[in-house]
Amino acid sequence: MGSITKPSSYRAISKQILASFAVIEFFYFATGAIMIIIGALWFMTFGEKLRSIVITRNLLAGTIGVGSFIVVSSLVALVGFISPLKYKNWLVAHVFLIVISSLALLALGGDIWFRTLNERQQYGNEWLEWDNSMKALFEDQLQCCGYQNSTDNPAPSTLCTPDVSPNIQGCIGPITSKATALSQQLFTTLFGFITVDVFALFATIILIQARNVEERYIKIDEKNSHIKDEALKRQYV
Repeated sequence: MGSITKPSSYRAISKQILASFAVIEFFYFATGAIMIIIGALWFMTFGEKLRSIVITRNLLAGTIGVGSFIVVSSLVALVGFISPLKYKNWLVAHVFLIVISSLALLALGGDIWFRTLNERQQYGNEWLEWDNSMKALFEDQLQCCGYQNSTDNPAPSTLCTPDVSPNIQGCIGPITSKATALSQQLFTTLFGFITVDVFALFATIILIQARNVEERYIKIDEKNSHIKDEALKRQYV
């Protein structure tokens, strides 16, 4: 079977399709890169910021893992983009990888959402597990003492001293308030990334369809050319 050459008279894979695919794939790649970078930075400062209330080590590891998966998926798409007619299987594989990455992002969002269903009890249990240095960090940053009140498992801190006023607020309110706000920000970001995935999915499907059409016309041109050559030969037999 001869190699497939592009016909000069017909191009289903237009420059607009290729340009649109490239732009969308860039944003798709960017979502993975952002997840890796942010996940790594937050991992290094875990326990030093209030976001440690919501973002656990397991969630950070999952974020970096999903980000790496998206970057690999983008590299697969790059191979297919370089030569759509030759590397159709790479584009098809990219479609399945996008679906998997979307489900993974949905799982991350689901994990965060489930944690918001019973925040007060959830963070109450975590408060008991945190060491005094982490509790003190939150007490000073949130201007509170103890969890429900100043006598509920407080940690020595700048604010929470032995002679602290019994009227000072516990950390349950500020923690849940901060956690809810951060969770909403994460939801919005993850849903935005899933939207990019959807656009990347449709862009890839459109590119695959365009290359299929172009390949069909190439085969038709080759067949017609073969018939013409045979007819020409018969004239001289």
